[in-house]
Amino acid sequence: MNIQKNEIWLGAAALLTLAAGLGLRDPWAPDEPRYALIAAEMLQSGDWSLTRLGGVIYAQKPPVYFWLLAAAQWLAGFRFGFLLPSLLAGLGTLALVWDLARRLWSRETAWWAALGLLACLQFTMQARSAQIDAVLCLLTTLSLYGLLRHLLLGPDWRWFNVGFLAAGVGVLTKGVGFLPLLVLLPWAGLRWASWSLPRLGGGARWLLGPVFFLAPLALWLFPLLLRAPADPEIAGYLDNLLFRQTITRYADPWHHFQPFWYFFVEVIPWAWFPLILLSPWLAARWVRRWRDRDASVVLLASWIALVLLFFTVSSAKRDVYLLPAAPALALLSAPHLPELAARLSCRRVLRAAALLLSLVLAAGSAWLLFVDTQRLAELSARYETGAGPLWTLFIAALIGAVLALAIPARRTAAMFAAFMLFGWQVWGWALQPQINDARSGAPIAERTLESIPQDAPLAVADWRAQQILHLGRQVVHFQGLGARPPDEIQLAAAWLEEDSARWLLTPAEHRSTCFEPESGRRLGHAHRRDWLLLSAADLSGSCAAPADPAHLVRLPPLRP
Repeated sequence: MNIQKNEIWLGAAALLTLAAGLGLRDPWAPDEPRYALIAAEMLQSGDWSLTRLGGVIYAQKPPVYFWLLAAAQWLAGFRFGFLLPSLLAGLGTLALVWDLARRLWSRETAWWAALGLLACLQFTMQARSAQIDAVLCLLTTLSLYGLLRHLLLGPDWRWFNVGFLAAGVGVLTKGVGFLPLLVLLPWAGLRWASWSLPRLGGGARWLLGPVFFLAPLALWLFPLLLRAPADPEIAGYLDNLLFRQTITRYADPWHHFQPFWYFFVEVIPWAWFPLILLSPWLAARWVRRWRDRDASVVLLASWIALVLLFFTVSSAKRDVYLLPAAPALALLSAPHLPELAARLSCRRVLRAAALLLSLVLAAGSAWLLFVDTQRLAELSARYETGAGPLWTLFIAALIGAVLALAIPARRTAAMFAAFMLFGWQVWGWALQPQINDARSGAPIAERTLESIPQDAPLAVADWRAQQILHLGRQVVHFQGLGARPPDEIQLAAAWLEEDSARWLLTPAEHRSTCFEPESGRRLGHAHRRDWLLLSAADLSGSCAAPADPAHLVRLPPLRP
């Protein structure tokens, strides 16, 4: 396959966009530090069968992402490794979208499909984040790729089996990894309606798909099932992961409640930006292709609708749930993007969007810099960032406005691509390092270590993974057997009372439980909380229960 000049430029733009600022920041709350800590503990303990957070079984997510994250940290070090799985997953997803579009239509359409996905705001955000969803998106895209190569371009039983295998690994990454298999429903409908589709035949070969889907699940699950009867910890892990975190979480959730219109009103307008701006023109063309009995548009559009329906039915919703649909949306849109890029009305919409976004950011930052200076001072004091990030944002927004106005109308598509690329470079190389301390656990950890003797016993209560990651020394916590505040604070108070040399790191709101008012050393504000160091001298005497060793968990030094 000959690589053309445009494709080289596209690959370079993808790498520059997704890797901008790599290695310049720490894991950011809420999810990244937790996942990084799980991977670091996995590397340290050598136990890859179960996931643990702070030495306690973590059963909220399956293990595949944590395996990848641990391997990446081992290969590339912590600062680069924690973002590496998402970066590679993003690049892999773009490559799959490009290749499927090339096979379905043309190299030019493939170029537009990959560019449309790269521009999609949610896709790029997740590919730049150390979360599970970018890896899940790669696996769901690989599954959809394999199935569509068979259903639209086949017969190709090898890729059919790969599609099922990727869905199985996807379930081991996040429970909804099976979603690509839903594309078989609209395909069956087209077969029933006698649409022109490849003659696949195959007979019993269709049954191999479910075998490939179940194979990775069985390889991981079967050894644990053998151990579960003799190990209550494993039995509880499997029960939580296989039932509570999947079936119960979908049918009877306990958090992330959102109304039925949540995705359509609060997520799609920004998550699918800028493709959503072109939806009036795209929808008319999709309808025409549907009437022309184009099976590709029916399968892709129906699958996106099924994904939306699946997540809308549950009362628990999060914006990242829609990420697997973004590659399908880019594929669905790609055949029409060259035409729309030349259309005057679409050019005006894209230019107006870039200009409006720039002016809103410039006005918001200017208001704080020049008008509401008191608010700026309060924010700067709380997060210790100063005015630097706002000045960076203000200048970058002005440059973005100049780009939107200065580039000729015939180059609107190039202008918008440059606008998006510039924005991600500013975010990655300038803004992220400037706000890193405000979002990292490092400053609180460093102040803790500076405030206590090197060999002093240290405990954490109602702790956050971002602090544990940066302490780099042995710590104790009290979440064994599932203890939570206020019981955890009472156990910590009893632990402190046993030895006057001990220290406790905890959020300030827990001081009232067992400690004197206004006691403790203030370490600063981070992650919406004020943090304190407390000792036995700060106890009020109102908590006299002895410390229970069953709740005490000792964490060895983690130096990721």
